Amino acid sequence: MKLKKVRRQKKGGTSHRIFKPRQVRPSKYRARRMFVLGTLVVTLLFLGKIVLGFFDFERVQVSIALFGNSHYTEGQIYNVLGENLDNIVTDSEVQTVTYLKENLSYIEDAHVSRSFVKRQLTIEITEREPFARVNHIILEKTKSEKTSQERVGRKSKNELFLINEDGYVLESITPEKYNHMTLILDEGIQVPKVGKQINTSTTQLGIHTLKLAMSREPELAKYMKTIDARVSQQIKIDIESLPIPVWIAADLIETGLYHAGLFVQQRGHLIFQRERQMLKTNSLTKTRAGNKDILLPKKYTYLDARYEDTLYLGGESK
Repeated sequence: MKLKKVRRQKKGGTSHRIFKPRQVRPSKYRARRMFVLGTLVVTLLFLGKIVLGFFDFERVQVSIALFGNSHYTEGQIYNVLGENLDNIVTDSEVQTVTYLKENLSYIEDAHVSRSFVKRQLTIEITEREPFARVNHIILEKTKSEKTSQERVGRKSKNELFLINEDGYVLESITPEKYNHMTLILDEGIQVPKVGKQINTSTTQLGIHTLKLAMSREPELAKYMKTIDARVSQQIKIDIESLPIPVWIAADLIETGLYHAGLFVQQRGHLIFQRERQMLKTNSLTKTRAGNKDILLPKKYTYLDARYEDTLYLGGESK
């Protein structure tokens, strides 16, 4: 509605524009205006809800993308997180990582990130690698009827576990599985648990011995079948090419491995064959040491590499 402009001319003066006052709006006009305004507000609220819902992981079904894993599928991750998936995801990434590490033995570390655009949870996994096997001999406590004292006896049962280089148990295995890996002997009352670290001195010393062999004597490490470190100053190592075990000491592991490796490289098994043949043909040979007669051992039972500069063939003399 246009306002009419009226010019009022004053005598002997200038002319001014005069506007008529605004007319009162009808009630229909006000109602229509309120309706439009209300519709606009409702539309903005609806759009705001959509936008906020887009960034709300609690109301969105989250998909998982895995990187760096070889043992676990997305389905296994879903199964572990279970019904608490929404709570774990929305609470914190740290809680998600902790939960995964506690429930999946191969996971050493994980990094969790969220993608609001893709509606996706990305999990980058660092897995533990198999390093060796552990043959755990189970011991049990028994009470003596006479003295009522507890004694630790040996059970015939033992269990095999696959471990990583830090001693974390990855899984329980059968003798046929991973049988190309070195076997570390251990014993105790408490049976190792999958996902937990074996902190016993025996297993850790066995791991340390195998690591040194891999770094200093890699050719020897390839043929190491078993490591028995239950007696620290008499660590027994079975080597594939030798018919008898090698003994080394905990305070001279590197030296012992060096001597054993050198012995194997020089085809030590041929030395055993030659010595055995000599003993068969001359089993009663004696050597004189002062006034005592010393019989050569009829059977060698170990290769003693516990000394810094000497390697011995050990056995029992009759």
